[in-house]
Amino acid sequence: MSVMVVLTLKAKDDQYDMLVQTMKAILPDTAAYAGAELISCAADASDKSVTIWEKWDQIESQQAYMGWRTERGDIEKLGGLLREPPKVEQFEHVF
Repeated sequence: MSVMVVLTLKAKDDQYDMLVQTMKAILPDTAAYAGAELISCAADASDKSVTIWEKWDQIESQQAYMGWRTERGDIEKLGGLLREPPKVEQFEHVF
């Protein structure tokens, strides 16, 4: 069964533009990753945040993807742009 993962990333005040540019650069690889069914991202300049909606064929695919990003060092680099830890929510996809 498909799962939805929603990530909210809140940038440090001076890193918002870099966060948005980073998402534009890396999300095509996310969308091409095995098991990714839908990847969408929106930015909120007033809150200096981005929200990413991910639909995966199964949670194990998303976990493998996160492992790959971690191994590459992408998660550590991304963390340096954020003012707080990412908010991660997981849902069973219904429709």
